[in-house]
Amino acid sequence: MINIDKYDFFIFDCDGVILDSNKLKSNAFTEALPEEPPDLVADFVEYHKENGGISRYQKFRYYFEGMKKQVDAEANIEKALNNFAAIVSQGLISCNYIPGALEFIENLLKLNKRMFVVSGSDENELIQVFIKRGIDHYFEKIYGSPANKAENTGKVVSNMKKPIIGLFFGDSKSDYEAANFFGIDFVFVKDYSEWENGLEIVDHKNTINSFEKILLT
Repeated sequence: MINIDKYDFFIFDCDGVILDSNKLKSNAFTEALPEEPPDLVADFVEYHKENGGISRYQKFRYYFEGMKKQVDAEANIEKALNNFAAIVSQGLISCNYIPGALEFIENLLKLNKRMFVVSGSDENELIQVFIKRGIDHYFEKIYGSPANKAENTGKVVSNMKKPIIGLFFGDSKSDYEAANFFGIDFVFVKDYSEWENGLEIVDHKNTINSFEKILLT
């Protein structure tokens, strides 16, 4: 059981933690590269899943410059980014919430808890998604890429008075590493995660299937 009173602030990842959007993003990485070799794209999607929370900017650069060894890849990267944004924009507005997530966030708001979003999604795009879904007002700040998870977590921490105790709800290795770096407690939201070895790294006591378990305790 999580002792909510213990914490001064809460950080939420978005995909797989607030929104059921991980599969949407994985499919979009495939669909954004329609002219590329299918086998290479399949390997790229596996790289994406293993590196959840890293921005699309870094991932497409890795594909063209790291996997394909292209020297001048800017035009191809930009095209892939535009394709990706067009694919996911509507899906992020219409996809389901992770079970219990919205109710849990509403409960925290009633307790006057400070809440932030730290996501690998494009920051401007994510803010607009949250506005259109009517959930932006729950959070003091919504952080996203191109800054990475550690940089954005640092922005949250830097605005806190010391001493502080925070809790990070995430579903990826980058979430876990950012929380650990800043001494923030971490809870692995596992049921909608694509982080295959998360359960090998995160203690089972710090793992939840979804937020429904918290609501019932």
